[in-house]
Amino acid sequence: MNHIEVPKLNTNDTAYVLVDWLAEDGQPLKEGDPVAVVETSKATEELYCERDGVLHRLLPAPADCGPGDVIGRLFDAEADRLEFLAAAPAPPGEPLPEGRFTLTEPARLLADRHGLTAASLAGLGLRVVRESDVRRLLSEAGQKTYTPNRAQRAVAAAVSRSHQEIPAAFTAVVVAVDPALATAKELSERTGALVGLPELLVSVLGGLTGQFPLCYGEPAPDGALVLPEAAHVGVTVDVGKGLFAPVVKDAGTRSLDEISGLLMDFRIKAMREDFRTEDLGGANILLSLNNEDDVLFAQPIVFPGQTCAVALGGVRREAVFAADGALTPRSVAVVGLAYDHRFVNGSTAVGFLKAIKAALESPEVIADARDR
Repeated sequence: MNHIEVPKLNTNDTAYVLVDWLAEDGQPLKEGDPVAVVETSKATEELYCERDGVLHRLLPAPADCGPGDVIGRLFDAEADRLEFLAAAPAPPGEPLPEGRFTLTEPARLLADRHGLTAASLAGLGLRVVRESDVRRLLSEAGQKTYTPNRAQRAVAAAVSRSHQEIPAAFTAVVVAVDPALATAKELSERTGALVGLPELLVSVLGGLTGQFPLCYGEPAPDGALVLPEAAHVGVTVDVGKGLFAPVVKDAGTRSLDEISGLLMDFRIKAMREDFRTEDLGGANILLSLNNEDDVLFAQPIVFPGQTCAVALGGVRREAVFAADGALTPRSVAVVGLAYDHRFVNGSTAVGFLKAIKAALESPEVIADARDR
C-alpha cells in the first residue's frame, strides 16, 4: 500500500482545495495516470500516480487539503483494499447527506463543539463548508465569535509559513541605552521630530549591510542567498487595528529626521488602515518593536524571504558595579535577533548583535547617523 500525498505546489500557500478525483474507488491505475485535481491560489494542478495500484480515496471532493496531506492510497490488488476497508473503524460524527456538501475537519470540530446539525450546515448552500462558514453561521445565530481581519489573516499566513519553512534560532544582548536616549532627547528638543530608540535602531540597521550581508539576504529557490544592495528595514506597527510591517527603504542613506518622519507617517497610516502596496513591500530585514514598559524581550518570527528579525524590548533601570565597587544606575534594553539558521550561524548572529550594541552605546556613531 502506498500513500497519495499532496505535494508542495505553491510556496505562498498553506492550504489547497481537492477539486475532483479523476478515478473511482477500486479502479486500477498505472504509474503516471492522472488521479486528482488540486487547486492552489494561482493555478489548478493534476496529481499523478507514482506507481501502479488500485485506488482508494480517503478524502471526498471537493475538500480542503494541504501540503503533505494523504488524500488516497494505492493497493497492490482489490483484495488488499477490501481487507483494509473491513478492518477500518467507522468515521466519527454524524453522517453527512449524500452529495450535499463536504465538511472540512476544522469545520466539523467547531460544529460538533457547538452542537450544529448537518441540516443547519446544509442550509448554507455551499459545496464545501469551511471553519469560517461555521463561524458565520454561529454569529448569525447570536453566538459570539471572533473573525480575524484581513491584516491579522495576513499575519497568520506569514507566521504559519515561517514556522513551516524556516529553522529559526534566537540570541539576545543587553544594551546600555543611556547615550542613545540622551541623543534622542537632544535631537527631539532641537528639531521637534519624534526620535527614540526605534528611530535610532532603524538608522543603525541601515549602516550594517556591508559588514553583515547574510543578515539582509533573500533566500533563493535553489538554496542560495541573494545578497543585499541596501538596507530596507521593515518596522512593525500595531495600533490595535492589526499588525503591519511598512518598510523604511534605503535606511542607510536617511537622516534621523527622515526616519522619524517615516515612522510617524506609518503610525498614522496604521490608524487609518491606509497603507499602500509600496509601503509594505521590499523589506530585507525586520525590526520588531516590543518596547512597552515591562517587556523584557520578545522573539519575532523571521518573515519568509528574509533571514533575520531584530527585536527591541522595553527600557528598564538597573544597577551595576563600577570598577571601584560602587553601584551605578543605568538604563538598558534587550535587543534580540531571530535568524534563519540555514544561512546565519551563531557567531554571525552574535557579531551582528554586538555591532548593534556598540552603535547604540556610542554617542559618536549616533551623531553620525543624525547628521547623515
